[in-house]
Amino acid sequence: MTKTLDLLQSNIIKEAKKGYPILLSGCIVFLIFAFLPTLFSMDTVYLIWIFGLSVIFPLGLLLSKLLKVNILTTGNPLGTLGGIIAAPQAFYIPVFIIVYMHMPSYLPFTIGLLGGSHFLPYMWIYRSKAYLFVTLGVCFSSLIIGGFFVDYAFIIVPLAISLIYGISVLLILRELKKETFNITD
Repeated sequence: MTKTLDLLQSNIIKEAKKGYPILLSGCIVFLIFAFLPTLFSMDTVYLIWIFGLSVIFPLGLLLSKLLKVNILTTGNPLGTLGGIIAAPQAFYIPVFIIVYMHMPSYLPFTIGLLGGSHFLPYMWIYRSKAYLFVTLGVCFSSLIIGGFFVDYAFIIVPLAISLIYGISVLLILRELKKETFNITD
């Protein structure tokens, strides 16, 4: 059966609910990150930032199960494309480690810019302006705060990212509420 691109997009939007559980997970993780400097030494905070990011995807899967959202759409090539778009983030880990080794105070800047930029293609996949907001919001807040207000970056950047993700979840839920689907399999 040949499906049109519009139908594939409509199907993935309906099934994956525009992937909002992943953003919700990121919102939670970055909110926790904001409080780490008050609980741990900065050497520990740096390492938690690098390796703690790996919690976002599994937590997003758990949240998607609890919210009854299928973010792992297997029968839709756009789901495969979404996975391909997300996968290169694994290659960012060596970059984060090098930044940690040479300029650890720039981890929020680096993680925010690289992580935030990967959301842009989801704007097209999910027909969602919320992903443009995520991309621009996370990248610019990481650039400005993480690049120019470095002394405050480990508290303010994750708060900004958490807020942006949270607002984006609300925007996506509003988009989903407005949209109607006429999907036939």
